[in-house]
Formats: sequence, structure tokens, C-alpha cells
Amino acid sequence: MNRHILVVEDDFYIRDALRELLEEEGHTVVCAENGAHGLAALETMRPCPDVILLDLMMPVKDGFEFRTEQRADARFAHIPVVVMSADPHLDSRRDVLAARAYLRKPVDIVQLLAAAVT
Repeated sequence: MNRHILVVEDDFYIRDALRELLEEEGHTVVCAENGAHGLAALETMRPCPDVILLDLMMPVKDGFEFRTEQRADARFAHIPVVVMSADPHLDSRRDVLAARAYLRKPVDIVQLLAAAVT
């Protein structure tokens, strides 16, 4: 099944690798380099993404700010989020993020695909 996926990740190499992997799996991918660009992508992406892959630690607008604004907007609040982070305090922040899945970086590809496309 072709999924529409928004990848919000500041690291160019990780972002590009995720895009390439997901496109090879047959999915449509839009990438954003920070939370501000991710929110702008939500405004223009048609159809809306089926899932968002979200890094937490980013410049301009981090993943927490992105998630807060996404959840506050009724148009986008329903979109599931998969958090990807090297943050050692990730486990204690799960309630704030209310994500579908939490993946530690470096991300295991099998876990990523299972969380993003099922």
C-alpha cells in the first residue's frame, strides 16, 4: 500500500536516506528540515500524510513544538506520528508527545518500516 509520509528531520543525510528507503518501498515522501518547515508542508501536502516521521532535536522549531502545534490543529491532529530521537530522556516524554511509536536513533530499519507503514 502506497503511503504518503512526511519526514521532519534536520540531518540532511538521515532525511535523504529515509526518503530514499521509503520511496524504494513504494511510498510518497515529502521532507522538511525542521518543525517550522514541517508545519508548512502540512498546509500544502495533498493528500495529507498518512504518517509523520518526526525528529525531536532540531533548530528553528523542534519536534516538541511541531507536535504541540500539529495536535492543536484539528486538520492535522489525527495524523499519527513516529518519533525518532537520540534523546536519552525520550521515555519520560512519551505522554507529552502521544506518538504512535518511539524509535531510538540510530533507527532500526525494520522497526521504522513496521511503525511507519502498518
